[in-house]
Amino acid sequence: MKLKKLTIIALSAFAGAAAGCTDFVEPGKDNVLTREDVIANPVLAEGILLKAYDNLPTTLNYTEVAVDDAHSNNISNGYMLAAMGAWRSTSDPFSQWRNYTQIAYINYFLDQIVDDVKWSYTSEWRAEHFPNRLKGEAYALRAYHHSLILQAHAGRSASGELLGVPYMDRFISSKQEQDGLQRLPFAECVGKIEKDIERALQLLPDRYENAPAGTPDKEDYDVVYGSRNTNRISGLAMKMLRARVRLLAASPAFNPTNDPALWEKAAESAAEVIDAFGGLGNLAPDRVVFYLDKGNRDILWREDYTNSSNLEKAQFPPSLNGSGRVSPSQNFVDAFPMKSGYPIDADGSGFDKRNPFEGRDPRLAQYVIYNGMVFKGSVINTVDHPSNGINRTEYSTCTGYYLRKFTNESVSLETGNVVPAIHFNTLMRFTEAFLIYAEAANEAWGPTGTGPNAYSARDVMAKLRETAGLDQPDAYLASITSPADMQRLIRNERRLELCFEQVRFWDVRRWLDYDAMNAAVRGTFDGGLTAVDVKERVFERYMIYGPIPNDDVVKGLVQNDGWN
Repeated sequence: MKLKKLTIIALSAFAGAAAGCTDFVEPGKDNVLTREDVIANPVLAEGILLKAYDNLPTTLNYTEVAVDDAHSNNISNGYMLAAMGAWRSTSDPFSQWRNYTQIAYINYFLDQIVDDVKWSYTSEWRAEHFPNRLKGEAYALRAYHHSLILQAHAGRSASGELLGVPYMDRFISSKQEQDGLQRLPFAECVGKIEKDIERALQLLPDRYENAPAGTPDKEDYDVVYGSRNTNRISGLAMKMLRARVRLLAASPAFNPTNDPALWEKAAESAAEVIDAFGGLGNLAPDRVVFYLDKGNRDILWREDYTNSSNLEKAQFPPSLNGSGRVSPSQNFVDAFPMKSGYPIDADGSGFDKRNPFEGRDPRLAQYVIYNGMVFKGSVINTVDHPSNGINRTEYSTCTGYYLRKFTNESVSLETGNVVPAIHFNTLMRFTEAFLIYAEAANEAWGPTGTGPNAYSARDVMAKLRETAGLDQPDAYLASITSPADMQRLIRNERRLELCFEQVRFWDVRRWLDYDAMNAAVRGTFDGGLTAVDVKERVFERYMIYGPIPNDDVVKGLVQNDGWN
């Protein structure tokens, strides 16, 4: 394969080092740190690794406005504009290419820093384990950032070759090395991510927990592996990442021969996370509103919490001083079944078009504010209210619905009496592992097959739906016998459970679901009684795969087919 060039995003923290200079940071002549300065200062050295925690994805970017789950009243929203025909290799709001910056920090830390730092040790035990944990974090974060780039930029070349992305697993210290980087075959890229995951698993604990009283070296153990490190990347996060990456590799867009072995690997990786969680029996109803409790059991990895009201300012209805930026679609609302578990369009579901929100899946009211709902003590009117009514002001809903998920009802935006609440960005949840397992197990072994595990896709769906509040026994689930019907149910449950967590945009692409990609966003002007098209989506088939940035294509990197 012909060598391609890759432009590495400039590293302001060590641009000089990347060019072979001795200066580590060059903000000014009075504040210049050399590599030797950093090696002599453990705080500065660890700070290089901590830079790799920058640019972690946020569930609050709402890529859902680019598919059929939502629209936005912000006419300059980049995701929405892309969905309306403005997606280009020169203008890509979904790009993850900037993650190479964090990867470069990681490689500099691993190759140039960690083994030479004069760490402050209080014991031989800490001297061995502390730098090893930092190395484990570095390998873990390198795998994580590469997985984001792979999801966003892997694809087929004009010749039909399935390509991944350049994999940076060493520090780039010269232009010659930089010019030698190339896009790897997709499978090879997956293999390199898995190799970094294995390296990380050898060095990281599954969870950061303090040692029991009486444990030898307890004080040192708690410093290195204890609860003070809770929000750092962990072994369990790596096991979840492995399940995510294997699911991507098994999916139709990247598994054209539908190799069942790839589905089996994805299922078994997800089962490992489920078992670490404690199995199906530990799924609890409060996972549905995990975002209200920073200690919720469903949270596998999250960032630190803050006290703020910014999210509510963005999403509350205008009558509550919000901007209603994300408007869930009628398409999304219709995806919620009845409380009986039956889809609303199924025979005998009991759905009443005159009372469209009666008897529905309880998750609907947790995630969407609809016409007539009581929210913060007020009845929200989305039909003819002067500020909340559809399209009444620049901050009104444009579909007839407001987003409730992630908001905290205790927040007040009252002028002169703003009351914030705790918010945090969740990066991984255990519920996702259940959904990965159900999807992969159904493809590998059918609805009731278990493979080497103790549960089937049907078992997982049953527990998820039960804890979501659907009626038991679940007659609709019991009626599903074919893999195709189970696939439709699993995909819909994934849509509901992981809604507005930056998942569906990528899901419909890995499924090759062209219809969902281009489904017009629907809304309602009469409170859910009838539906109308609000805005079309304009995606070509080649947009299954995102583009390689044009700047790097110009320099020789192979572009995915269809992009120019």
